[in-house]
Amino acid sequence: MDRNSWLAFAGGASIGLMAGRLLPPFVSQGIASLESARGKDWFDVLAGDHRDFSHLLAQMIQSRGRGTAYRAQLFLRLKRGLAAHATAEEDVIYPLLREEAGAEGAAARFYGEHGRIKTHLYALERLIGDEAAWIARAADLRMLIERHAREEEEVEFPRLRALMDEEEMKRVARHVRREKSMIL
Repeated sequence: MDRNSWLAFAGGASIGLMAGRLLPPFVSQGIASLESARGKDWFDVLAGDHRDFSHLLAQMIQSRGRGTAYRAQLFLRLKRGLAAHATAEEDVIYPLLREEAGAEGAAARFYGEHGRIKTHLYALERLIGDEAAWIARAADLRMLIERHAREEEEVEFPRLRALMDEEEMKRVARHVRREKSMIL
């Protein structure tokens, strides 16, 4: 490859890499603004994620006889979704719980539960070839996530919402979307 071809390749790759890392947050902020205009706030976004995870885990639990490729596909969807969701909660929502709502204990508990969820994901990835153990671990993870989500949605998220005006809700929605978009 000659020098000009190399420079063109390197420039194109750099632009592609930067666009892949920089555009998602800007696009997601636009989406968050549109969602806020339609009444969809950060609480709705995160609660929707919880339902998506429960649905994926139900599919995982019912995957008997579907093969490792099917289980791997479900696992990767769950892992990516949980990574984006956890990033938003850990970087935006839990600090607000601790600092604005004075719920330090709840925030610490949620961080710890995220650690347990990640431990389950690690085990699931290693068990994809062992159908029975994989399904049992998926069932355990579903119970953990549903209990975690219920406490967030019924207790702590409403506590935060009560402290925020409309502008603060929009700002938090933008931050949640931005953080979620960082996971490619």
